[in-house]
Amino acid sequence: MTDYTPLHLEWPGCLNVRDLGGLPLTGGGTLRPRALVRSDSPSFLTDDGVTAATTYRLARVIDLRRPDEVERYPSPLADLHLPVQGPGDPIEGPWVHLYAGLLDRRPELFARAVAAVADAPEGPVLVHCAAGKDRTGLVVALALSLVGADPDAVAGDYEATNARLAPRYAAEADDREILPGRETPPTRQVIVGALEHLRTRYGSVEGYLTGAGLTPGHVRALRVRLVG
Repeated sequence: MTDYTPLHLEWPGCLNVRDLGGLPLTGGGTLRPRALVRSDSPSFLTDDGVTAATTYRLARVIDLRRPDEVERYPSPLADLHLPVQGPGDPIEGPWVHLYAGLLDRRPELFARAVAAVADAPEGPVLVHCAAGKDRTGLVVALALSLVGADPDAVAGDYEATNARLAPRYAAEADDREILPGRETPPTRQVIVGALEHLRTRYGSVEGYLTGAGLTPGHVRALRVRLVG
């Protein structure tokens, strides 16, 4: 297991906010701090949470939620709305089918989201969805894989969400609708399997994204932003 401690940020109201700076790279070195942040929806933020997020001087906020989610739970932050699902897209049950379906169905939307991280102005980029787990987990894993992040660290970062969201899920246990095959939180093997699916079907993560519109310039810019 990779020795890496995530940098959790205290933004009151949100439970699942972390700066990915310090995450190790395969060839040595680490991700730059204050370059990429992931979170659950800013709609959870209290007034103090909004202040904390604003103080972090975010250069771009990328909202991956569907339009109906944005309308129902508006964000107090200035978001670039880039959903990775289309209207009427089905929601699969088991985790492995959910992620493979999302990736295969809308590659151009995932490429667009990664490009938005790459070409953002200088400063921290926040990527979020509702829980900061599935859609955010995929976009972040794609970006990290492109810049050579250690696969075990990527999997560990993904799995860290379970512990962060446990208090909210416990409080909402009686109200949440749980689809068949998604009764238990996803383990690191879910994101490992999703990335392996891309390598098997598209040759590589980069092949999947560039085939959907991500340019070599975006790839270079992402590496400069996240690695330096």
